[in-house]
Amino acid sequence: MPQCLSFLLAFVVLLNVTPGQAQTPAPCASEHEARQAAGQCAGASFDFHAFGPYRDDVPAPHDVLGHPIGALHTPYGRMEDYVDALTDAAPDRVRDLVYGRSVEQRDLHLLAIGSAETIGRLDEVREGLQQLAAPTETSDATANELATDLPVAVWINSANDGNETAAFEAALQLAYQVAAGEGERARRIRENALVLINVAHNPESHERFVAWYNAFGMGDAAPNAYEHDAPWGMNTNNNHFQIDLNRDGVGLTQTESRAVSTAMQRWRPQVFVDLHGQTTQYFFPPNAAPINPLYPDQLTTWIDTIGRANADSFDEYGWSYYTRDVFDLQYPGYWDSYPSLHGATGMTYETDGGGGRGLRWRRDDGTTLTFEDGIAHHFVATLSTIDAAARNREARLRDYYRFFADAMAEAEAEPPRGVVLRSGEDPRRAARLATTLLRHGVTVERVTQSGAVQGYDALAGEAVRQTVSTGSFFVPFTQPNATVARMLLLPDIELPEDFRQQELARLAHNLRVAPDEREPHAFYDVTAWNLALAGDVPALWTESDAPLPTTSLSLPDSAQAAPGGWRHDVAVPTVAGGTDGRARSAYVWTPGSVGSTRLLARLMDEGFNVAVVDRPMVVGDRSFPRGSYIARVGRNPDTLHDRIDALAETAAVPVHAANTAFPKRGPTGTGSETTRSLTPPDLAVLAGDGVSTTSYGAFWYVFQERLGQPFTALKARTLSANDLRGQDVLVLPNGDYGTLPDAAMEAIQRWVERGGTVVGYAGGARLLGQLGVAYTDTTGTERSLTSVRTAIDEALTTEPALPLEPSPSATVPEQPVPGTFLRARADTTHWLTYGLGAELPLLTQRTPLGASVHGANPVTYASDDLAVSGFAWPALTDHVYAERPYATVDRLGRGRIVRLSEDPLFRVWADGPIDLLTNAIYLGGPNENTGY
Repeated sequence: MPQCLSFLLAFVVLLNVTPGQAQTPAPCASEHEARQAAGQCAGASFDFHAFGPYRDDVPAPHDVLGHPIGALHTPYGRMEDYVDALTDAAPDRVRDLVYGRSVEQRDLHLLAIGSAETIGRLDEVREGLQQLAAPTETSDATANELATDLPVAVWINSANDGNETAAFEAALQLAYQVAAGEGERARRIRENALVLINVAHNPESHERFVAWYNAFGMGDAAPNAYEHDAPWGMNTNNNHFQIDLNRDGVGLTQTESRAVSTAMQRWRPQVFVDLHGQTTQYFFPPNAAPINPLYPDQLTTWIDTIGRANADSFDEYGWSYYTRDVFDLQYPGYWDSYPSLHGATGMTYETDGGGGRGLRWRRDDGTTLTFEDGIAHHFVATLSTIDAAARNREARLRDYYRFFADAMAEAEAEPPRGVVLRSGEDPRRAARLATTLLRHGVTVERVTQSGAVQGYDALAGEAVRQTVSTGSFFVPFTQPNATVARMLLLPDIELPEDFRQQELARLAHNLRVAPDEREPHAFYDVTAWNLALAGDVPALWTESDAPLPTTSLSLPDSAQAAPGGWRHDVAVPTVAGGTDGRARSAYVWTPGSVGSTRLLARLMDEGFNVAVVDRPMVVGDRSFPRGSYIARVGRNPDTLHDRIDALAETAAVPVHAANTAFPKRGPTGTGSETTRSLTPPDLAVLAGDGVSTTSYGAFWYVFQERLGQPFTALKARTLSANDLRGQDVLVLPNGDYGTLPDAAMEAIQRWVERGGTVVGYAGGARLLGQLGVAYTDTTGTERSLTSVRTAIDEALTTEPALPLEPSPSATVPEQPVPGTFLRARADTTHWLTYGLGAELPLLTQRTPLGASVHGANPVTYASDDLAVSGFAWPALTDHVYAERPYATVDRLGRGRIVRLSEDPLFRVWADGPIDLLTNAIYLGGPNENTGY
């Protein structure tokens, strides 16, 4: 490749330094030389081989790759060449444990590196680590014996965000160092630690970016150079489906997440380091506030121990770094916080070089950062971390055992004792959640006898007594994986009070200053993630350890790390789908489940005619709610009988076979005028510049892998009338749409006026507010600035420093909640809400929509008592949200505009409001309904 040709012809002369000796890179002689050498000019490179001596028969990465680490970005296949060479040369020290495959069928490699003794008894070591995580089976005395005998397991996780490329290269150099090093530190590490290197958590993210950068990179350090501005979707953290794996620890929705989680639970590491980039300076923990209160004190103690060791190493080199800023430990879905739920000391390390900064990057002070710099920083940090763990081997192993034992004791002492996941209207949702929890290693039991259970209903906000049917699930919190179970399922986890006070003080300040002087809040991610609320699974939190008779559940090995998608999302018993006979009149099924929508999509895609009923309906002597689907025998080919039975079985949807259209009561039957035929939508979705890659990715994954609905992706920036010709429904996912040209907006408006349906959510909904339809922008309550200030001041327990006199231009900010489940009400008579309950928990991060003046507002936030789970601002949240819309529907010409305030498919796992989106597409698309 151009930037490396001369560099590869003549191997760089590396500076011979010893660990701990500061390295001051000498400048390259010219810009041409710097580009050709990727910044690795003679005397300017980091000496990765200064930590020897090394075993002669073990090849270094450059021996196999043909170039020094950092000279270019190593493709995945070349990495596998090196892994093969390393394991072939040192089988006594290295094992390649292929633990799964990515979506694009790349092998996932976990390198186990240790002493010959450790590798020789690898299975015994793994079983011993498992025993430490089982306090119900392992006594304190046995745990102490194991801690004396076992190596400490340290997992280095590379290429989670695969486009942050320094991690991938550092993993290769680290593998060589630990496997081949013969110095004192390398021997100490092998004798005391089992080093597990996950070379690429996210192969597709890595390969996408590396293929692009290697094709266009020249080593140009100018930040505005083309090589630092990859096209949409190329330089992303995301997997094949553009799902961010680094936030998928909560839902485990993706193939790679399931594989890594399964491997982690198999090997039970005590230390887990997730390598990332690119920050201005290197980051390693201790973390910023908040630290989730469910983590034990030992986590921060060990983080501090390792952080001090890293600091000593970086200080010896004179390298810049920072701690206790930006990166917190509150949301449990990252691959530092998630391993910490499983007893590991989970940490994120963020390097500065590589990734979008390419081979060279000019900093704001004029100095140049190289790809090699970023790799070296990761290399030194991980080596220091592993050594710190090795030096504290026995203590860390004992604390690992105590993590699980203490978690059980804490769960035993604190309410609630468990949660019942009711089957509800969509039993498959409860079964999907039960499957996910089992993949997390959580104990789940299946209810074998129905009965009444007293428990707390988070949505109702009170204790209730409800009937729980057979086939529901119970999750006891007193179990070895109590921390995981409680973190994912407690109805609410309060923020640490010091952080809460900090943010209230910040708001108190913002209420007294001019709008341009306001400070941003410090929330890094959402504050609520309860999986029952997120997935619309009705739940009861109970004080009983055994509210009903149950039987234990387990997943077969084949299901634990099964690929993502409809087929493998559920691996426990659930409702049986299929028809209950051969119909003479029609087949009918109810709305409100993902399966019912999948059945609708699959039937229409195969050319069958389906109708929907807009009023409650009676079929024979059975009642069906409005929004139920009808496939009439007389309007479909004879193949309907076999296909609907097969498709309904796959979708887990019970379908009623009606032998007559005559209802035994009431005015509405399958032949009523209140039924309307549905037309299969020609569906398009905007993609490209301006569209959130992860929001688009969630749509892609859900509609392709779960619903089986084909769609066409259209490029947003060049959208034209010709693109929209032949399309019935256009979806605008979340995004900022700042690059969408006026011509594209005009094309959308004209297309809607001619009969198209456009659906936008989150940022897409805000854009659709510009299409000429009237919306109000009044706040939920007319609270005065003084009353909001008073409410915030009363919530403060200290007296923060505030302006002596409030600014005369101060106003009440339209400040959203930072990822909170808010209570909402649905007009269940409106077609957009078919299948939904009258009250909904909606994960909210944005301000609400303006109310439609001439259309419908079928879902609005509640008038009071808004917060269901997560953080809410005193008084301000009511002021911003109360009775304001989450969903609006408007007519424009012959077409329709549907807006949803938030992403109903957020991170795939928070898909509780999915029916709002699917109803907008299938019921609001090309059909004869003339209302709003």
